[in-house]
Amino acid sequence: MQNVWSMEDLGRSGMRKQKNRREKVWQGVVVALCLFSVCPAWGESADATTLSGIDGFRIEIGTISKTALELGIDESRLQILTRERLRRDSLSVGDFPTVLTVSLRTVEHPTAVLAYCLEVEVRQVVHITRTSQIHLLAPTWADGTLTMVTRTSLVRSVEGALTGLLDELVRDYRLVNQN
Repeated sequence: MQNVWSMEDLGRSGMRKQKNRREKVWQGVVVALCLFSVCPAWGESADATTLSGIDGFRIEIGTISKTALELGIDESRLQILTRERLRRDSLSVGDFPTVLTVSLRTVEHPTAVLAYCLEVEVRQVVHITRTSQIHLLAPTWADGTLTMVTRTSLVRSVEGALTGLLDELVRDYRLVNQN
């Protein structure tokens, strides 16, 4: 018995393989995003004690993915949201040595679904104990979230997630700065 395949059958088989390959790539990208973006923030462990004695924050916007920019989340929007949220709780914002960085990365699936990683990181000047001459800016507090949403709900979801992350920062700051 001989198998005879038509060109149409081979085409369908190739399309199925291509679809399966795309699904595997998409899953791999989401896993990579989780490992490379969220784990550093978790590894730094948002330790409230590192916020003790901070006079205020200089807000900087880190990486913003192209997709997020296309969907309406730009540097000025994140800057304003962050500044207003901190000021609402009477935290000083301006030209301070302590830097608060907000970063947003996205990965897009061929459908209308996006995965995004939003990170808030506080960096401060630290001194090396073996020599007081070396000073560097290092992350001392960080928090982040990884979420999947539709393209149409990205802006609203990021705004809500940023508010939640900044609420955690304010709570930790208040915990160690009672005055």
